[in-house]
Amino acid sequence: MDWEERYADRMGWVRSLEIMDLIRLMSQRPLINFAAGLPDPAGFPVEALKDAADEVLTDDWRSALQYSEPEGYRPLRDWVAADLTRRGVPTSTDQVLIVSGSQQGIDLVARAFLQPGSVLLTEDPTYLSALPIFRSFGVEMSPLAMDDGGLDPDAAGAAMRQPGVKLLYTMANHHNPSGTTLSDDRRRPLLEHAAETGVPILVDEAYLDLRYEPGEPAPLAAAAPEIPILTVGTFSKTVAPAMRVAWLAGPAPVIERIGILKQLTDLHANPFTQRVVHRFLSAGHLPAQVDRLRSLYRGKRDVFLRALERNFGGRATWSRPAGGMFLMLRLPPEQSGTALLEKALEHGVAYVPGSLFYPSGDGENTMRLCFVSASAADIDEGVARLAQVVWS
Repeated sequence: MDWEERYADRMGWVRSLEIMDLIRLMSQRPLINFAAGLPDPAGFPVEALKDAADEVLTDDWRSALQYSEPEGYRPLRDWVAADLTRRGVPTSTDQVLIVSGSQQGIDLVARAFLQPGSVLLTEDPTYLSALPIFRSFGVEMSPLAMDDGGLDPDAAGAAMRQPGVKLLYTMANHHNPSGTTLSDDRRRPLLEHAAETGVPILVDEAYLDLRYEPGEPAPLAAAAPEIPILTVGTFSKTVAPAMRVAWLAGPAPVIERIGILKQLTDLHANPFTQRVVHRFLSAGHLPAQVDRLRSLYRGKRDVFLRALERNFGGRATWSRPAGGMFLMLRLPPEQSGTALLEKALEHGVAYVPGSLFYPSGDGENTMRLCFVSASAADIDEGVARLAQVVWS
């Protein structure tokens, strides 16, 4: 049978993504990993999760191991709603849907709002793994340029007024891949443009809590809480990615509709891990866990920035993230992050070519570098190897 002839037309976007090839390569040879955005396992709260899991299996195993409510475990939804309210986004429990990772949240919003021919606005660059989701719906990408302060709200507002625009996707805090954070003076104007045009905004707040500079970042929605937007968040970056516990929040009628779509996919998120995460949260572990991660990752970020200064200073530029897990290295225009990758792998260091993150096709001379996965010693060695690859 010729399977290629049997696939639906919308499967035409599927290809072997370079980042997946890179992950496979990393499993086959020893590499210093600046590529995959993997949290440092040293930051996993293993003992607290053991205690939480034991409590769930002792006290609540009948429900934890059974089919469950499609909207998610209600006490966990209560917790998320209360946390958003505390952060300046008044939220009720019926405005929260528990999803299996923020990736599923993005996919569900795309299913709800996009169809072939829809225009999607997104930052340029943007989160790599969101792009194939959007492309699978046959959308027309309309990339929006960024600077050190994030999106220009007026440029975004003008783009929202174009025909066919159905959704704006943004990462306002500790952007992946650039590391930038949308400046305070741009936040409310961006939301006001959305309210005026009726274009929904999906805000990806995956890295909200990973802040290394003074000040506590607020969700974008807090800039104008009276303007309804959709926010996806996750416990993958603060607790553990394998739990696959995340959430989507927004207007109750929209969340209800998206919850129906979710039932078509998996009926409900994992009841056991939802309860484990809730026990962890309700026991009060999260603040200390976040502080621990901030200290761990701040130190690694600073080591990385010093290594870049030693090896690339005066010859390249890079972002200096206030939070998150990534930065972008920008090489001279004649250099290609894509062309240099194989040579870098031969030298035992991995990164992701920055061009993959640009829906516009730009960024050929950039590299996305993850600074949280490697040890401090490997950071120093890996950046030195990378410089040897680039400058030799």
